[in-house]
Amino acid sequence: MKEATWIEDLSIAFDPVGSWAFVVLVATALAAVLVAVPPDRSRIGPRQVSVLVGLRLLAFLAVVLCMLRPELVSTRRAVQQGLVVVLADASESMTVADGPGGATRWQAVVAAIDAARPTVQELLGQGGFEIAAWTFDRELHPLSPRGDDPLPLDEWRDAATADETAIGSALDEAIRAATDGRLAGVILLSDGAQHAYPPRDLPPQSAARSVADLGGPLWTVTFGQHLGGGQGRDAAVVNLSVSETVYLDNTLEVAGRVRLEGLAGKAAAVVLLVEGEEGVLEEVTRTTVSTPRESGEEPVRLEWTPTSLGERKLVLRVEPQEGEVVVTNNELSTFVTVVDGGLRVLYLEGALRVEQRFLRRVLAASPDMQVEFRWIDSSRRDRWPVDLSRQLAGDYDVYLIGDLDSSALRPDDLRLIAERVAAGAGIGFLGGFHAFEAGGWAGSPLAPLVPFEADPLARQRFGEPVRPGSHLEGPLAMLPDRRFGGISILRQADTEQASLEVWEKLPRLSGANVLGRLVPSAKPLAVTADGRPLLVAREYGEGRVLAFAADSTWRWVMQGARDQHRRFWRQFVLWLARRDEQDADSLWLRLAQRRLSPGTPLEFDTAIAAADGEPRPDAQIEAVVTAPDGSSRPVRVAAANGGFSGTVADCVEPGDWKLVVRGRRPGDPEQRERSARFTVYRQDLELANPRANPLLMQQIAGETTGGPRLPEELPAIFEEIGNRPSVYESREQWSLAFWDSWPMLVLLAGAMIAEWSLRKRWGLV
Repeated sequence: MKEATWIEDLSIAFDPVGSWAFVVLVATALAAVLVAVPPDRSRIGPRQVSVLVGLRLLAFLAVVLCMLRPELVSTRRAVQQGLVVVLADASESMTVADGPGGATRWQAVVAAIDAARPTVQELLGQGGFEIAAWTFDRELHPLSPRGDDPLPLDEWRDAATADETAIGSALDEAIRAATDGRLAGVILLSDGAQHAYPPRDLPPQSAARSVADLGGPLWTVTFGQHLGGGQGRDAAVVNLSVSETVYLDNTLEVAGRVRLEGLAGKAAAVVLLVEGEEGVLEEVTRTTVSTPRESGEEPVRLEWTPTSLGERKLVLRVEPQEGEVVVTNNELSTFVTVVDGGLRVLYLEGALRVEQRFLRRVLAASPDMQVEFRWIDSSRRDRWPVDLSRQLAGDYDVYLIGDLDSSALRPDDLRLIAERVAAGAGIGFLGGFHAFEAGGWAGSPLAPLVPFEADPLARQRFGEPVRPGSHLEGPLAMLPDRRFGGISILRQADTEQASLEVWEKLPRLSGANVLGRLVPSAKPLAVTADGRPLLVAREYGEGRVLAFAADSTWRWVMQGARDQHRRFWRQFVLWLARRDEQDADSLWLRLAQRRLSPGTPLEFDTAIAAADGEPRPDAQIEAVVTAPDGSSRPVRVAAANGGFSGTVADCVEPGDWKLVVRGRRPGDPEQRERSARFTVYRQDLELANPRANPLLMQQIAGETTGGPRLPEELPAIFEEIGNRPSVYESREQWSLAFWDSWPMLVLLAGAMIAEWSLRKRWGLV
């Protein structure tokens, strides 16, 4: 780089202390003192007197100079060569052969540079410009001049970073070399297809605005066809959507989208592959897709019914097409976990009350519970009794009956429910205007199992006022009965006393049904403050029965007791299903996602859960992740929200990863283990969609005073640069303060010390 520098201006500036008048006043006073108090001439000779007077004058002048505060100011001017930045795209998409005569985009770039080389040589011969050239893909690579050729482009070479195109990051890094104001222009040679993962995915428009801030023009030259005709045919799976969990023997729907290029009117086969128990992918179903357009995306939906438990890999694949160049984008994969049916609940409700909405939300949030809800509309009693044969064909662990009259169901269906309860299922009756004897349940085929006696006079007819004495008026406290209240349903803390304190603080219920006379085998588990039963239990055969007289526990959630509400209803259902007696401490692991792009961190949650679903904060948890190459490394986990959470970072290698967590309770020698797999996918960004993007190139150039150009116009760009000013000036102001420096201090102190020392030596002090 040639540069010339010279001083353009030189001046002295004064900044007197206070004002000029003040400096003059002080200087006059000091001068008067010097004149009024001269050295004693009677004791020393004329030569000594002259020395002392000279030293005093020197100190006087130093003081006056410091008060005037002089400063020497100069302006320096530098003239530099203009810098022309050339960026050539060398990513893999530049190998697409869609140019004239079947030439690749890179060959078209080389040809354009060759055509412009005489103009470039002429520009450099002027002496006012220099060229800085780079090639780029994911990274920026400097292009070293070869002899007198500043742009020595050769055959395209496959680099380790050629699988991405980071136009924005490359442009941003290149122009940092031109922040000194000598940027003559930027020439970007590319197909405009930005394909980059974070953190190299800077928008090119942002980098172009930085060029504009430097005052330089930016020209873009686009190579390649927008429609990607050089690639010919291509079929790609561009989206895969599937639930992460599926119940055994339930149908799982797999949805995706397939992009078809150059396959108008042709059918492409799409297959669903599922990992078997031996770890081998097997085809389970297939379909075909087609598009009438030259290019388009089509949705696909396939179904799979798992027949075995465990984690399974799913692959959605479109079969390779004849003449297809790129096949790396033909499939996407993910993982699903097949679990058993869990605890199956059939919930029958006659009124869409607030209570049922909160109850269903709690049960649906439990991963080990599968709830089927059936609303039996009381306004359509002309269709009663309804047929439940379809629902009852399934095997349920728990039946819940809400605010529903017994006449809404067929007697045969009720007898079947009674048989299943006797065989070990559970049934729970919930409060409402047509619940219990208000709905005639003790006179129905379920009479043998209900925990209250029949009372025909308690029946609540539709359209009639609420029968007096059938309900308890609120607010009502719900308290564990001291005889039976230690049951798991009512456990809200580690001890009965602590649990009782929680119940005493819970928001009051707005009312409840009067359950009437209880059968001898019934046990009131929870009562009001005056002893009226609210929650009653009994055994029937191998099954269990509960009657809960209230329908306003949703008030607990609304008043800050969400956890207590969730715990009560979960334990309610678990008790009915006889799951309360099991050691339900279990380790669970939940991944935030199953498919990641390279470098994306994976968050996960894990915990050892007790029987009521609450995580145990005293558990000891450790985690290890295994990469596709078999290498393993520990993952840090930390306590969070009663459980534990962690983040798997640096997931860069494409393929299937495995996260394993191990945990135990303090003092428990048994270690539990859970694992989950996830996949890091890395599609071929460059060739998955190799279309040129001239619109992006126009937007980049539009941010500056340059513009888009055709490849044959490249020589004209260098001519335009040559017609601009060939030198770029910069000015720098330089200053020197005389008074605010150590020499001035030495001068003043030295003169005063020397004067005093000489007077002492000559006997004047």
